[in-house]
Amino acid sequence: MLITVRAAVILGAAFVAATIAAALVFAETNSWPTALFAAGAAFGGALPVANKVIGSPDEPQPSRRR
Repeated sequence: MLITVRAAVILGAAFVAATIAAALVFAETNSWPTALFAAGAAFGGALPVANKVIGSPDEPQPSRRR
């Protein structure tokens, strides 16, 4: 297996965020360089957020017992 399912989901979520950002910026400015710059910024911002939200499989899960 080349990458784990967790890594694929994180990269996919960041790619979707970058694609949406690029489409919105291109629709507004009609400039590919500006749209690609926004896509890169969105990808770079979404990657650590998705990583934090999905969490590591090694982290202990919180207990729901009371």
